[in-house]
Amino acid sequence: MTTCVLAVHAATTGVTAAAVDATGAVRARGHRELAQHRPAPGQVEHAPEEIWQAVLGAVREVLDRVQAGELASVAITNQRDTVLLWDRETLGSPRRAVAGQDRRTGEVCERLRAAGHEARVAELTSRGLSPGAPGPTLAWLAEHEPRTWALVEEGRYAVGTLDSYLVARMTRGLEHVTDVSNASRTLLHDLGSGDWSAELCGVFGVPLDALPEVVPSGGEVARTDPRVFLGLALPVAGLVADRSATHLGLAGLGAGDASWDDTASSLLVTTGRRLVRSAGALTTAVWRSPDGTDTFALEVTTGADRSSESWSGLRDAAPDLVSLRVEHDADERLCQDLGHRLGLDVHRAGSPDAAALRGAALLARTP
Repeated sequence: MTTCVLAVHAATTGVTAAAVDATGAVRARGHRELAQHRPAPGQVEHAPEEIWQAVLGAVREVLDRVQAGELASVAITNQRDTVLLWDRETLGSPRRAVAGQDRRTGEVCERLRAAGHEARVAELTSRGLSPGAPGPTLAWLAEHEPRTWALVEEGRYAVGTLDSYLVARMTRGLEHVTDVSNASRTLLHDLGSGDWSAELCGVFGVPLDALPEVVPSGGEVARTDPRVFLGLALPVAGLVADRSATHLGLAGLGAGDASWDDTASSLLVTTGRRLVRSAGALTTAVWRSPDGTDTFALEVTTGADRSSESWSGLRDAAPDLVSLRVEHDADERLCQDLGHRLGLDVHRAGSPDAAALRGAALLARTP
């Protein structure tokens, strides 16, 4: 019986795979650690082949516990902002992936800011020029690794986020796709139009045709090739960044529903299909329905500071809150403080299973 979704979560320090059944329960789980490479101060990278081998290893553990015939589809959720290059034919990568924690692009951002680009970038993306975003990272690569970048411009190398890379590997290079929750973090995507922006690509010097197609977050968008994916021929039916997946896994579907992610130190509040802007929060697209409509949210990130003072602007940034949900193992004292600041009861997830896996699996079940 094909009752489970194979959910794959490619995170900062490891890859987790799980067979998630129709109730949201995890039937089997596998995990592989992932090394971070730090070639210079402020630089954080991952080896693409190590990412792929970690995925295969985690999925093998799942297949040790459930039959392949019990798997109905694949869902991918991933760390936001990491960007990769790979050869469209061989799928080999000319360099390591640059992680979202990387800060090498400070000079690039300052130069673009001095040239007057930041206001327009923020208008289209709701984000300022920040190190770690793929747009500035790709501009840095073009400047510092021109031989590699020439092959991007010639069309030999594809550019994408982690979800794009994993789909390419699972399909033997036949598909080059991403979803809106990943695209909207790149500084290359126009929130209003819902697609890549030629204007923004011009700012950062990124060829439009190197980027993946932006497809729905739920519903079949590709099919795995059993010759490269452990004998599995499954529809890829869920693509979503892990912060959005966690939000969805904690039942953040309705307008005003909020979730707190302790790992990301961020509050996400669904605003529905309205693109709402707030001075105290970032506007982001959290997922795209099969009919092509986007669901938006406001996000407030507190960073490492978790003191009471860091919550002071949250209610101003998201005044229409109706519920607040946190993961099963979220810090009790922090949750009490957050609930008090926002004037809401805190609802804790009943299951200790990772909300990101449940959220990705839920999207894969979207008709």
